[in-house]
This record gives sequence, C-alpha cells and structure tokens, in this order.
Amino acid sequence: MKPKCISAYVVCRTPEGPRYLLLRRCSDYLPGTWQMVTGGIEERETASQAALREIREETGLEPAQLYLADAVETFYMQTIDQIVFVPVFLAFVENLNVQLSPTEHDAFAWLPFEETRKRLVWSEQRRIIADLHELCVLQKHHDLLVYAMCEFPKRKIADD
Repeated sequence: MKPKCISAYVVCRTPEGPRYLLLRRCSDYLPGTWQMVTGGIEERETASQAALREIREETGLEPAQLYLADAVETFYMQTIDQIVFVPVFLAFVENLNVQLSPTEHDAFAWLPFEETRKRLVWSEQRRIIADLHELCVLQKHHDLLVYAMCEFPKRKIADD
C-alpha cells in the first residue's frame, strides 16, 4: 500500500538541549491543532521527497539530515472513513529561523521534548515522538533503528 501523506518531526540541537518544532494549523482542517510537519505525497514523488518538500514549504528550513524513522503513524481519518498509514521522518536542522506557510499555519514553537509531547493531541504522535527522542535524539541511533539517511546539499534540489 502506497502512503498518501507523511509526518516529519524537525529537531534543532541547541545549547539548552534539543528543541522540537511544532506548527499550529490555521486551515479548515484541524484548526488550532499543534503538530509536526505533515503533508501529502504528490504523484511520482517518494515519501522522503515529500517530507523534504513539505519541510521546505511549511517552514522554510533546510534539513541537514533527513532520517526515515522506524515508525509508521496509524490513525482513523473520519473525513475519508479510512485507516491511514503515515511514514514518519526525523529531520535535523541547524537554525531556528522558521518562515511559515500562512495558508496552513499561524504560529510555531521550538520546544523541549516534554512540552512538545504535551502539546500533541493524539496518543500515536506522543508515542512516536517519545521513541524518536529516546532512540534517535538523545543517543546516537543504532543502524537498525534508522532505515535510511539522506544527506542533502544546502541548495535547493532540482525537480526531476
């Protein structure tokens, strides 16, 4: 089954410790909800390409590393009456300079892990961020816990 959307947790390592980026939705779908970067996968686009594109579009940030995490978010989407499977990514960025996409989000916050976890509404998201924090952020990840790591140049990647 090909996924239709992605979730990407964005982290910046700061002198005060890791900070997670949350965005507050302002669109008609789930307004006021704090979430990680999310978005649809376009035709002829892989999930990892979609994650990179969505991070750039929604935040203006350029990931230094993008990991395909050992996690798939699952939830029931009432609007389409289906259970959805969403591949999860973990992106590390080197600065906190967010430029929001104003049609989707009206606020952002860089938060420590515990505060990030408290703002997430769904238990599946809280479970996933706890695993990512423990296994990939606080310690060097084990090779078996990250399926792929892609290093991206600092410039924009040309479309195929």
